[in-house]
Amino acid sequence: AGSITRETAEQLGITLLDSYIISGDSACPETAVKPETLYSDLRAGRRISTAQASLFERHQSYESLTSRFDRVLYLCVGSAYTGIYQAADSWAKQAQSDGLTAVDSGAASGRLGLAATAVAEFANQGHAFKRVIAYARAAFSECRELVFLDQLKYLAGGGRISKASGFFGDLFSVKPVITPLAEGVQKIGKVRKNAQQVPLARDYFTGRIKDGAEVRILLQYTDNLDRVSTEIQPAIQSAFPRAKVALTPLSLTSGVHMGPGTWAMAVLPEVKL
Repeated sequence: AGSITRETAEQLGITLLDSYIISGDSACPETAVKPETLYSDLRAGRRISTAQASLFERHQSYESLTSRFDRVLYLCVGSAYTGIYQAADSWAKQAQSDGLTAVDSGAASGRLGLAATAVAEFANQGHAFKRVIAYARAAFSECRELVFLDQLKYLAGGGRISKASGFFGDLFSVKPVITPLAEGVQKIGKVRKNAQQVPLARDYFTGRIKDGAEVRILLQYTDNLDRVSTEIQPAIQSAFPRAKVALTPLSLTSGVHMGPGTWAMAVLPEVKL
């Protein structure tokens, strides 16, 4: 459920464990779903949901990884969103395996993808395993994300908010701004026009980025690549000229619940141990 492509994962030595996208009677691994089809179906009102892989499938993945590597660091989706961390930690204890270390990231989507990328790059520098774990915990603690929703009805449909809240939000053209935290999703504001989104993001992160600091920024898109790449990315790069700004698709697991038209911005300051 992290916003990271399979190509990037392969380059960095990351193994992705898929969630499933459920549409009608079919269930498909997230990374095998075509985003354009998913968002088209959502806009058309087709009922789509998500599910975790079965415990059996997850256990098979853990066994495969620990049989091939002496040490595996599993950066789990935040426990406020799923029970993945608890299940992985329980498996490691029952299997009496010290090969798998599960970390509750407290994150999903961009926070998870951006921090995981930084952790993989740090690990690939040859640091000791305990130091990599410490870096991971620090990265997730420092990383922040804003998600700009286009409509509330997708969160309402998935039970993330009440359907009444979703209806009245859309009725009055309110576009909520949320931030996924370790404790769960927190609403931090709202705008009525798309043009107000970038100024809000700029103001929010300006106070959280020290002058002269090197930062990583991950912009994520749904079915709005043109807007994010031609309008939002240049504006963010201009606002934070020292930042390394990357562009990637929003995790489809998140996309199902957040809906088409959504974009997100994750920011990771330089991590110092």
